[in-house]
Amino acid sequence: MKGTAFTKLLDGKKYLLLQGPMGPFFSDLASWLKLHEREAINVIFNGGDRFYCRNRHALSYLQPLNAFPEWLTEIHQQSGFDSILCFGDCRPLHQAAKFWAKDKHVRFLVFEEGYFRPHFITLEEGGVNAYSLLPRDAEFYHSLPESSLLGFNKIAASSVKRIAHAIWYCLMYGYHQHEFINYQHHKSISIISETKCWIRSCWRKLLYRLKQQSISKNIKKEMSGKYYLAILQVYNDSQIHHHSPYADIEDYIKSVILSFYQSAPQDSYLVFKHHPMDRGHRNYLQLIKSIALKSGISTRVIYVHDLPLDDLLSHARAVVTINSTVGMRALAKFKPLKVLGSAIYDIIGMTYQGCLDDFWQAEFQPDAILIRKFEKYLREHTQLNMEFYARGKNRMLD
Repeated sequence: MKGTAFTKLLDGKKYLLLQGPMGPFFSDLASWLKLHEREAINVIFNGGDRFYCRNRHALSYLQPLNAFPEWLTEIHQQSGFDSILCFGDCRPLHQAAKFWAKDKHVRFLVFEEGYFRPHFITLEEGGVNAYSLLPRDAEFYHSLPESSLLGFNKIAASSVKRIAHAIWYCLMYGYHQHEFINYQHHKSISIISETKCWIRSCWRKLLYRLKQQSISKNIKKEMSGKYYLAILQVYNDSQIHHHSPYADIEDYIKSVILSFYQSAPQDSYLVFKHHPMDRGHRNYLQLIKSIALKSGISTRVIYVHDLPLDDLLSHARAVVTINSTVGMRALAKFKPLKVLGSAIYDIIGMTYQGCLDDFWQAEFQPDAILIRKFEKYLREHTQLNMEFYARGKNRMLD
């Protein structure tokens, strides 16, 4: 656990914590930093942040977005913080803080969901995902010595805890909205809408489990090695809007089906895997059916939801993604992979570098040694062995 990412986290003396994941994680993080003799100030941007913040040294930001850099300068002069912590680097407030920090030579550390899930979360300096400062040169990783991956603790994540914190956060966000009139959340946030979506997600999960049993058997038998797995990300994923050529998931689905129709082997299948966190928010069945039917390939295009991802990857001929972290799981199984957006793992020798139309027929195989070296470097330099929503008590970085 105590690798480079852990060391990097403790390299500062005074920390300013911006928005974290919905819930108490950043409040717990501030307490943990203080236990390690660091100073920590949490910034409150809305009622949800306020509800979960237990740090006495907290500041409320009430001004418009365009005043945030000037406010940071004022707080920096008062407190002398040398490190900024935040969750995600695509939120407008966090992007403003990133540019400010670079100009002032203040460390900008970003938490994100784990590049390797479950059991890990991400921490990088300067940016995450496509904004990461990690080397993209295959030769850099080739030059590293070969060695085995370090062991790690298996930490169970709790979907119930994640949902409960999201509901409370939304409730408090709405209740105190009149106090934070200048705040605009980076995503749509409505307690009524979110509650409906999560209720819908629960019954859909049960429904799909019953309806897709036969597909699961076909995947492992008749279709094994004959299908391309196309990964769907959540509809409002910032990685799509900031790091891809697509307007939305629908745009991605259309382009993949049309390319498959025009260029894929006639005896192959295309399987779309829905994101489990998006189960109650979106359903692309009618769109997929419509495009496949018009293209005359309706029997070759399949849409699945809650089938085990490991099974889908293991039996796939190859994998297509925008820039999901599932891409790294595909690489770990040495599957041919085409990345259609910007991703840290889209490296020559690891992923197919040609166009999507050519990918379907390509005889490409990823470099297994390169993948192992990349995975080891990434895990040691960017990953913390923990979960944001751990089942039971979340032990902070012990």
